[in-house]
Amino acid sequence: MGSKVLKMLAYFFGIVAGVSLVTGVILRLAKGPWGPFFLGIVPRSYVLFAQVCLLFAIALGVATLLERKTKEKK
Repeated sequence: MGSKVLKMLAYFFGIVAGVSLVTGVILRLAKGPWGPFFLGIVPRSYVLFAQVCLLFAIALGVATLLERKTKEKK
């Protein structure tokens, strides 16, 4: 895979993780009429999804660095 594609995917997963984490934290702190649920999903699910997305972002970032290293070696 091209390093540009890996880099774009890493940024995408990072942004999705950030939005999901902020949503989960806001829902956790909110005690309003819409309560702890948003679209039928509990806040803990948003935070766990953010963790998975961050793991993917880190893995893709490391893959990008390794691909650049191997290109420099050749």
